This record gives sequence, C-alpha cells and structure tokens, in this order.
Amino acid sequence: MNELPMTSPSVAMVTPAKLKLMKKELTMLGVMIGLALLTAILNPVFLGGDNLRNTIRHISLISLFALGEAVVIIAGGIDLSIGSIICVSAVTTSYLTMYMGFGIGSAVAVAIALSLAIGFSQGLVITWLGVQPFVVTLGSMLLLRGVAEVMTGGTDIGFQGKYPGFRFLGEGLGLGMPMPFWFALVAIVITAFLMHRTLFGRYCYAIGSNAEAARLSGVPVQRIRLVTFVASAGLAGVAGVLYVAYLPSATPSLGSAYELHAVAAAVLGGCSLLGGRGSVFGVLVGAGIMQITFNAVNLVG
Repeated sequence: MNELPMTSPSVAMVTPAKLKLMKKELTMLGVMIGLALLTAILNPVFLGGDNLRNTIRHISLISLFALGEAVVIIAGGIDLSIGSIICVSAVTTSYLTMYMGFGIGSAVAVAIALSLAIGFSQGLVITWLGVQPFVVTLGSMLLLRGVAEVMTGGTDIGFQGKYPGFRFLGEGLGLGMPMPFWFALVAIVITAFLMHRTLFGRYCYAIGSNAEAARLSGVPVQRIRLVTFVASAGLAGVAGVLYVAYLPSATPSLGSAYELHAVAAAVLGGCSLLGGRGSVFGVLVGAGIMQITFNAVNLVG
C-alpha cells in the first residue's frame, strides 16, 4: 500500500513552505505587538493589571474554539456552527443545574458530550453523505440557535450566586493567570503535538492540500475529516462551559458571530481557507490580534 512520504522534523523545518509560513506568522506577531504598543500609548489603562488579565482571559477563550476551527480548515473544511455550539453548551450547563436538578459536574459532562455528539453528527453528514461542510454547519448554526432560544425561553439562565467553585473556572486566577488560560494551554499543547508531530496531523495537511491524492496514498480521508469536526465541536463545548462559568449566566445570544471570530483568528494566523496550511502558533497570534483589536476599540474609541 502506498503511504505518504515521511520526513524527519529536521528536514521539514527548513523547507521553503515552512519558512514562508513562519515569515507570515512572525509578521502577524509583529502586527500584534505593534497594535498592543499603540493601544498602550493611546490609553495607558491597557497595561493595567485588570485589563491585561481580562485580555488574556478572552484571548484564551478565543484560542480554545479557534484551534478547533483551524484543524477543520487545515483539513479542507469549515465549521460555521462553533458559535451556536458554544451557546448550546453554556445553555445546557445552566438549564440542567437550575431547572433539572443536575449537579454541576454532571451538567458539564452532558454539555460537552452533547457538543461532541453534534460534531460527530455533522461529520457523518459531511463525510458519508457528501454534503458540503458550509451547508451542513450553516444549517446546524441556525438549528442550534433555535434550540437555545427554546431552552432559555428567550431569557438568561443565571446561577444566582450558586456554584462558586465552578464560577472560579471562568472568573478566578491560578498562579496569577486567568483560569481559562490554563485550559487553553492544555488544548494548545495537545493540538500542537497532534498537528505537528503525529500521523494525524500530517494526514490533515495532506487532505487539505489534495484530498484525492491523499486518498490514493492510503489516507483515511473520511475518518480524519470526521475527527476534525468532532474535535472542533468538543473544543467549542469546553469554551461554552468556561463562558458560562465566567459570565455567569447563559443567554440565547451567547456566541453570536463567534464562528467568524474563529475563522478570522485562523486566517490571520496563516491558515488558508483552501486548506493544507496553518499552525497552532499562528492561531494564537490571530486570536491575540482579534482580542487586542476589540480591546483597543473599547479603550480608544
């Protein structure tokens, strides 16, 4: 059976494609640093402790769901349902605890399991029925938003001062850093390892570059694409749980347009919408640019 050519890390690091990608990432990193410096000059509040912690918290949350989007894009797909999955995950957590008598741990487990199931269902329709990812995930985005509206009755579902331990996951600090930072760090390390050091990652890049060539080389294209949509939904589900812990309430409008934030962060960081290109570091830079821009608009006006 034919297999994809295997290259050692030392060789891969010096290829023209890698160097070109690295240049773009470093350029965007410079843009992010320049934007931060400009914002700090225009309004010194930007460098205040509270604002920096808040900025790190939101960069971490954006990074969390943008990583999943990036994996899908690298493999040649797109996921427009991320914002709605974040919303459904948050609403499910609040609804089960406040209305159904679930413990917070059980509610979180159900919310994340539901997110994974949504991703799996979408992946099956895309890979086995051959429906375009844009169509499937756009339909899911609208459907899930409607589900959230029905579950909440169009109002917020808050924790009413309960579950301080859970709310600490969104509001609290660990070793001086916002708690979402540590969740994002774990996701970053795992995703970076999978995408840059394993066969799964090489398969994702191969599929995004040329799916037919990858299939002829023995790559299980359908299974890999299915996994990418499950991973994207799972990360969005975790982000939804952290958002509801931070706010701490769930509203049917939570996560609106976050799918666009995810795509923008991935593309700013070097991902190509045609697939086959991108990196975890680039996604982090893209998320940083997004949040610093939002923060600059609020501080500078």
